Amino acid sequence: MEAELASEYDVIVVGTGFVESIVAAAAARIGKKVLHIDNNDYYGGQWASFTLQGIQQWVENVTAASPPVPSIGGVTLEDGEKLVAVGDPNRAYTNVKQTWHIPEEVATPNASEEGAVGGQDSTNTTTTAEAKATDNTAATEETTADPGVKTEEGAETKDAAAKPDAPKEAKVWSQKELLKLSRKFNLDLAPKLLYSRGPLVELLISSNVARYTEFKCITRVLTWVEENGEGDEKGSTGGLVAVPCSRSDVFTTNAISLVEKRLLMKFLEFCNEYEKHPDQFAEYETKTFREFLASRRLTENLIHFVTEAMAMVGPDETCRVGLERTRLFLTSLGRYGSTPFLFSMYGCGELPQAFCRLCAVFEGTYVLRKPLSHLILDSNNKCVGVVAEGQRFKCGNVVLSVGQAPAQYIGQGASPDSLPRLSRAIIVTDKSIMPQEKEQLTLLRMPSAPDISRPITVVEVGQGGGVCPQDSHCVQLTCEGHDAEADLAGAVTRLIGPPHPPAPLWSLYFNQVDLSGCDLVTHCPVGLHLCPGPDATLDYDGAITQAQNVFKQMFPDDTFLPRAPDPEEIVFDNAGAEPAEGDQLGQEESEKEKDDKDEGKGEKGEKADAEKAGCNPEAAS
Repeated sequence: MEAELASEYDVIVVGTGFVESIVAAAAARIGKKVLHIDNNDYYGGQWASFTLQGIQQWVENVTAASPPVPSIGGVTLEDGEKLVAVGDPNRAYTNVKQTWHIPEEVATPNASEEGAVGGQDSTNTTTTAEAKATDNTAATEETTADPGVKTEEGAETKDAAAKPDAPKEAKVWSQKELLKLSRKFNLDLAPKLLYSRGPLVELLISSNVARYTEFKCITRVLTWVEENGEGDEKGSTGGLVAVPCSRSDVFTTNAISLVEKRLLMKFLEFCNEYEKHPDQFAEYETKTFREFLASRRLTENLIHFVTEAMAMVGPDETCRVGLERTRLFLTSLGRYGSTPFLFSMYGCGELPQAFCRLCAVFEGTYVLRKPLSHLILDSNNKCVGVVAEGQRFKCGNVVLSVGQAPAQYIGQGASPDSLPRLSRAIIVTDKSIMPQEKEQLTLLRMPSAPDISRPITVVEVGQGGGVCPQDSHCVQLTCEGHDAEADLAGAVTRLIGPPHPPAPLWSLYFNQVDLSGCDLVTHCPVGLHLCPGPDATLDYDGAITQAQNVFKQMFPDDTFLPRAPDPEEIVFDNAGAEPAEGDQLGQEESEKEKDDKDEGKGEKGEKADAEKAGCNPEAAS
């Protein structure tokens, strides 16, 4: 029988997304009584990671009709109070389409090339019978990986890709076989990376949440370079080129000339200390970063590498922002590997769970499958509680995922079509987009082209990242847009076959509302704090800032996520207390006296002493 929940809390957090989980952990860490609920049976919300069967169940859920507003049951309202129904979180997703690109079964183990992977395109956009199990947890027990941040860059798994010239027979996949390995997958709804010296890494270290996480270094950064600067009518004449990320890379790469190498090194040295030389960029404060690069005599080839692969900024970005982004790239090099980026092992959905663990350690209460139906507002338009499953909960502050926020509280107005959106694709392939002898974790930013309206961020991870089984890769694509399949088609055509390898095995396209840039404060009642979902940026900087802002609105005088002690550092309340009258503790004895008394006691005497002490340190901790 489930324990009955208390009816009053300091903070009620609704949704286990990344921002909400950070806020919950921060509130619990300073001693606030926190209730953290979610209508799903998994953690992460819009930031979740799924098994293959789990994400197919997710597709069924988000494409189903919106459920009716639940009854409030026997909830009693006080004078002047009113109820406001919350929104359907699934309204954040549109254009959801999944496709199998392989047959349901392979006829024989030694199938001919006609039945090989990618040879048959099955356009099933609904799940198969095997895919209807609701296994939405990011299972890790069946995967193996090197220990996170502590690993050296390039610490590859034993299952690294075979040499290109090795006579290894290509794996022939079927739907049935992939679904059998469902728990080997951890597919992200919101794939992101961490700069090694970015805000999230610093927060994980300073708060001691890093002990709940594991990371692996991105081993290569790629960019797409068109041949002779021009493509054909599809813009697909170019190829992938590795971005030089270190001094040695700069001088060994064939992608830039000797003169360009000297120019690039001189510019990168300036970027590291640009604030010490304000006179060198003062006249470009109001101009674009690209104009500044041209003034430094960088060639178009170098400008492409700096803007598209290092700073990762658009052509209209300001000079100062471009310099700051380039410096972040440079200062993050070498901290954990030869590239600036880290990837969360077993999927990015592990990060919200890490902060949830910290909240639980500090007595936060967690309840999944607890759908919220209404907010409670008093006569002064202050949010004073919530209604979930017919039960009223009172609190001082409500932290709510923006996906469930009533439309009138979102600054963009009531028209869903007017909301900014992201275009995303998850594609499972049989090979890497750029095979090498060892398995690589890859970051690629596809620049704009005639058939690519906006830059596209591509993250490819194999078995070494704990997101897919051996002999497969997961390619994740993200950009701003309103039609995922059309927006990402240019990049998919260039990177994934047919006719060229790698071949797609399964794919999912969807659009997601991006409210990270919207006003989520002005229209909200007092006591209600909205948390945005993922944005189009590569890292978590915006989410960290949003979590800090929400926390400071609630508790302006408290410290945001102070360091949590390690288990061995915890001191219990009665440690060092004076013995009360009647306590049978006796005087301290020397080790010799204690040993002398213990001799000859025998097993029976030792057991009696243990029963007399009545102490269970494990239970106390």
